[in-house]
Amino acid sequence: MRLKILRKIELTTLEDLPERIESIKSSLERIYGAKLGIEFKVLPVKSLCPTEDFLEKDKLAVILMKIIDEGYRVPIITVRKGGEYYIVDGHHRSYILTKMMEETIESYVLRFPEEVSYRAPPKRAIEMLPIIEPAPIDDPILKAWSQIITLLKYYEAIYDVPFYMIVENVPLDKIVPTQPQISRKQLIAIERLLVPIVCIKHEGKYYVLDGHARVLKARKMGLEAIRAVLLIPKKDVEYGIVKTVNRLGLKGIDDVKICEEESIKLCA
Repeated sequence: MRLKILRKIELTTLEDLPERIESIKSSLERIYGAKLGIEFKVLPVKSLCPTEDFLEKDKLAVILMKIIDEGYRVPIITVRKGGEYYIVDGHHRSYILTKMMEETIESYVLRFPEEVSYRAPPKRAIEMLPIIEPAPIDDPILKAWSQIITLLKYYEAIYDVPFYMIVENVPLDKIVPTQPQISRKQLIAIERLLVPIVCIKHEGKYYVLDGHARVLKARKMGLEAIRAVLLIPKKDVEYGIVKTVNRLGLKGIDDVKICEEESIKLCA
């Protein structure tokens, strides 16, 4: 029998941050044979440079969830070299906050003495790091949060432009579906609206990329709006999904049919 091993994702907390800072500081002091100073600063996110080679999608999903739901904010740890700040702890936090269009980020900055030079990796942007999937995501809630990251990267790939995220409460009467049906099983499975839907905005309307069942559940609950993550391009793009929706004749959530699982493909 094959055992399923779930990956444990550990996030830095405010409580264990001092120990984390001291551990990194001590390691660098041993490597370079020099005493490092430390200061707290608010840094422009544009000044950040990664020292890791990739990001992990499940960890990004957890951090996105905690930032949106809990206001998770833990300072990162950086090393200053010239006008750049190299991240030594907090790559995933930095990426998510960058994608949420934050202009600054709190950091504990480690300072080398003038006679010692930090051996920094080649300069690059945190947004350019590849995102890997170290293990399958089995938890349905975390999988839904992960889908936000997936769609963000998908839209960046097909339009060759950076996309960013903002959170809004979207009126249900402004929502346009992008699929004509959902299964009744999907709708019944939703007990609470725990994950935002994902939308793009076009000409005052919100086109659903993920979360059609949640939208219908919100209407059934008598809500007038639903929480959404909007994907925002850095420059204007012509969305192919809008043309598809127009071709399908979808104008509002009333156009989405609820079908039985076995007949969903036959629904008009």
